[in-house]
Amino acid sequence: MKNNIGHNNPPKEIRLTDGEIIILDKQGRINLKNSIIKKLPRSVNEKGDYIERDYNDSERVGLKVRVNRGGSKTIWFRWYNKNIKNSDGSFGNFDKIVLGQFPETKIEAARSLVDRIKHGIKTGTDARSTIEANKAIPTFEEVVALWKKDVMQVSNAFRDSTKNDFEYRMRAWFYLEPRDKKLASYVLANRAALNIKSKQVHEITHDDMVKYHRVITNKPSPYQANRIMDDLKLIVKWAMNKKQWKIQENFALLSHTNERNVELSRIETNDPYEVSELKKIRKQIVRQMYIVKTKKGKSTKRFARNFPALMGILAAMFVGRRYRNEILGVPWKMVDDDKIILPKTKNSKKPTTYTINRYLKWILKQCKAYSKYKFAETNSIRYHHKSGYVFPAPRKAAQQHIYDIDKTWKSVLAAAGVRKLPIYMLRHAWATNGLRATGNNIKDIKDAGGWKTFRMVERYAQQDENRNKQTSERVANFIATGR
Repeated sequence: MKNNIGHNNPPKEIRLTDGEIIILDKQGRINLKNSIIKKLPRSVNEKGDYIERDYNDSERVGLKVRVNRGGSKTIWFRWYNKNIKNSDGSFGNFDKIVLGQFPETKIEAARSLVDRIKHGIKTGTDARSTIEANKAIPTFEEVVALWKKDVMQVSNAFRDSTKNDFEYRMRAWFYLEPRDKKLASYVLANRAALNIKSKQVHEITHDDMVKYHRVITNKPSPYQANRIMDDLKLIVKWAMNKKQWKIQENFALLSHTNERNVELSRIETNDPYEVSELKKIRKQIVRQMYIVKTKKGKSTKRFARNFPALMGILAAMFVGRRYRNEILGVPWKMVDDDKIILPKTKNSKKPTTYTINRYLKWILKQCKAYSKYKFAETNSIRYHHKSGYVFPAPRKAAQQHIYDIDKTWKSVLAAAGVRKLPIYMLRHAWATNGLRATGNNIKDIKDAGGWKTFRMVERYAQQDENRNKQTSERVANFIATGR
């Protein structure tokens, strides 16, 4: 069999390894796709020996895929070089250069590189210089490492908790090393769509990120998929300032209407707690605050071991602030008579305050009594009612204040017989019920809850409106039909 694809007498078709027949154009060229390249067969001659065979791309003149005798596939480019000196002293002949090996180099990246080579030839740049410049562009994984080193690790804008959350998400969905076995199997099955870290950063397309986002959406949660895209969007925006990396667009910037999970965000996935449910949670916390022991007819009351966690839950319920960053880490020196002053928050680097209402004042009173009792017992500074923390950690830890209250939260829900939702839903419950209490005063709720823009609060209002509409429809249907 002659290697004559693209020549004067080209074959009309080729048979792939799975038996599929591909029809070639009049010049013997084919619209090369990664799925087709993967199935290109090895060729044999009349003697039965394996031989090399080239397939020409119909989309870029000169771009070829060579199936080698061993079955490996090389993507290369052939062009007419006017600067080559021939043996007879004349100038001009065909030149060629290898672009990469498939599947490490995809056909889309090869076409993009061919475009840059052709543009360079027109402007007097040698093709091999273009290739070397292309090799200097880092992979997405290398870009992320540089961003973490030059931005995240040196900026005061990132709290330790923010960094930890970022690393947790990235380990599973960017580095593709989840700890959970079931999740690891899912990642392995979808590795083709998820493995964006190994691509050069200028070769990643917007469509690649849409597929990447969709795969994450289908497994853990739509909200987490959105958070990961927010992380990557921030990194790509920073990388675009490096002109030598040739990033044409922020490929991680997905539209809120058509591509991101707007309709499946946290508040739509789970309805926030109603007032009746919050009342059950509050009563259960009050029951668990103290441990009463009876001995020889005498009763003694002691603080429960998880007392700071219980008070932290109550505070999150009545304040509506971010429980981990804006409530649990508050030191007593930031507590005034009628307000709490935060040095910085997620949305502001400047000091921020929130007002102490009468319910929070009661909580602070209980916490102060606890701090005095524990300081007298342990002499640990974190319990001091002036120098320590409002919600001190019961055990010795790197952080002097309590940080993880999920275990207490789950035990309270189980004892109260209330729906099991994540604890951050207390903030959403505060907002939705707050809108009802204030007659949909979005601005006041936004300011009191510490939201940066109106967008999130407006979604709470819209969700509440939709729920009321559904309730109205159900009642009307029951009156009309009796069912």
